[in-house]
This record gives sequence, C-alpha cells and structure tokens, in this order.
Amino acid sequence: MPSSPIDMLTRHSEHVALSDPWTDLPVLAEVLDTVPDPRSRHGRRYRLGPLLALTLLAVLGGATSIAAINRSISGYDPAVLSGAGLTGTARLATSTLRRLLARLDGNALDAAIGTYLATVAADGPPTSRAPLIGLAIDGKTLRGSRTGAGTVHLLAAARHDTQTVVAQRQVTAKSNEISAFTPLLTGLDLSNAVVTADALHTQAEHARQIIAAGGHYLLIVKGNQPTLHRRLKTLPWRDAFLSDRTDERGHGRREIRRMKICTVRPGLPFPHAAQAIQVKRRRTDHKTGKTTIVTVYAITSLPVGRLPHARLAALIRGHWSIEALHHIRDVTYREDASRVRTGAAPRIMASLRNLAIGLARLVGWTNIAAATDHYRSHPADGLQLLGLTT
Repeated sequence: MPSSPIDMLTRHSEHVALSDPWTDLPVLAEVLDTVPDPRSRHGRRYRLGPLLALTLLAVLGGATSIAAINRSISGYDPAVLSGAGLTGTARLATSTLRRLLARLDGNALDAAIGTYLATVAADGPPTSRAPLIGLAIDGKTLRGSRTGAGTVHLLAAARHDTQTVVAQRQVTAKSNEISAFTPLLTGLDLSNAVVTADALHTQAEHARQIIAAGGHYLLIVKGNQPTLHRRLKTLPWRDAFLSDRTDERGHGRREIRRMKICTVRPGLPFPHAAQAIQVKRRRTDHKTGKTTIVTVYAITSLPVGRLPHARLAALIRGHWSIEALHHIRDVTYREDASRVRTGAAPRIMASLRNLAIGLARLVGWTNIAAATDHYRSHPADGLQLLGLTT
C-alpha cells in the first residue's frame, strides 16, 4: 500500500507515475480471479480476474451501463490492456459481457470485494486499544432492476470513515432485510466495530450476533419495538445531564443536536443494552423559517466510559454515511436509472460501483464525480489505483 494515499492522489493529479506501488497487497485482478468463473472452458479467451478488473476500471471512469463498459474496454490502449493482464486488442461483444455479469456468483464477488476493501482500509492489525470504527448497516433498492418478479434489494455494511462496503447481500424475494442481517455479518471481524443500524434492525437476535462476534451495537429504537420504545421514553431524561451539543449550518438550514445518556443496565428488555441515548434535533429551514423538533432514542452495548460522549454522538451522525454512499451511486452512476435487469447483473454492477467508490475514497478523493472524470481521462492512473502496474 502506498506510504500516503494523499501522495498518490497528488501524483494522479499531476499524472506522475508512482515509484511505490501497492506491493504489500494482492493485485486486484488476482483477488477477482478467485470468484468462480461461470463460463465454459471451451472458447474462453480472457481470464475472469483481468476482465473484471478492466470492467471496474471502466466503472471507475464513470461508465454507467454494460454497453458503456464494453466501449471503454474496447477503446483502451494496448498498454492499459497489458497492464491488466490481457494481451492484444480486447474484442468483447456487449452481449457476451452482459451474459457473464448475469451469471456471476454475487455472494462470492461481494466476499472478495469486502475482504479486499477491509484489508486496504485497515490501518493495521486490530488491538484492544485500537479506536472503534463505525459499521453502518442499510439497504437499497435498485429501482431500475424491476421485472415481473420484483426488484433487486441489497443490504450492505459500510465503514463510516471511508464509505467502503465490506459486506453485501441480496435480500431474497418474498423476504426482507431482517433475514439478510445474519448472513451479512457472518464471517466479519467485529472485534473493533460498533454496528449502527436503523430501527428495522433493532432485533434481539441481531444484538446477540454482534456481541457474539466481539462487536458492539448502537441501534435506533422506534415503534416496531413498542415495549422498549415506551420504556426509553419514560426514563428520567429531565434529570440527565447534557452529554453533547452540536450546532451545524449548511444546505439552507441550521440544525442543533442535543444528546443525553442514561445508564440502564439491567433495566431494559434488550440483550446487552448498557446505555440509553436521547437525541433532540432542532432544525430550522432558512428559506421558510419553519422549525421542527424531533426526538430520537437509541440503545448501545458500549459500557459507560468506553467512548467519549462526543465520539458516541459522532457515531450516531456517522450512520448517514451509508445513505450518502447510496446517493452517490444514484447521482454519479445513475443507478436508479439503470436498466440492467438480467440475472445477477444488477447486483454485480452495484458491487463494482461500491468497489470503485471505496477505492477512490481510500486514495483521498472527496468528490467522486471529479474522480470519475479523472480516471476516464487517465486510465493508466486507474491501473495504478488497482495495483496493476509496477
């Protein structure tokens, strides 16, 4: 991994070749080559890993459809193709690429991507003194994938700090996100994580799974847990001290957040609940002058003193980062307008977008639209980002 992601970003802006490639990480094409190849061996011209890496390179450059991806691959300079592990001129029909993506194993691809991004994002091996990271759980419907059988709905786990998706699962038809939660987190190392989720996932079994995996949770409580919600509302909040206060202005509004904490163990009917949290949000719209006040309740397994109050408040606010990720996929990559509907292809495209955004974030890009413009114009820099050049 480069000694400084910002240094790599600076060199990309100057179109300067790196002298210190990501030598301590596996080449991404090799990681993607571990995904089972659904193609017949007969007539197979290109290895799956390099082909998926080139597909990712096109997505990194802003390609929003399979046809656009194929045009990008066909137009790459032979040196770019060689850097990705392909020789000669790549002549791949759009229909062939579409069939390949439709038949890929989405779980296997997401597992490979999640492991890779978690490795890249890690500052080092986790220790008991390492700072806890926020891991947001949220779902997204791929609206353009609608067919007679319904739409594709994905549940993902993404780090608050880097927006890297470390796990993703497709919600099965006639089911919901609750049933996908357990397989989503199975196999993840949660020993250094605080899992955040909205009220849908405030489920006793989810809490037990997180704790059993060595993690902590911070969950919103609403009316779907009526007994718990009622108990939280009756806690002595008037007597509780103000733990944190923020005052933010932006997007045409002012928002004041006030957080109070009650130590509740063993007083709440929820597994491993150690603290209850009340957040009052006072939002004023500068254009209309209207002020709204919303009270939100949450519970956490974090013991008293484990985190400073300001950090606990930041974890609550940080959950929005996964919604921001979904917004980027919709606005920059036009995901909801995509008409990719065949087989696993909608999920595969979403996974590649997650990977492209995660890598761009990790190398220092704060504006993903600017990143796509850059890598579209300078695919060789994209190869460096993917660890495909030496």
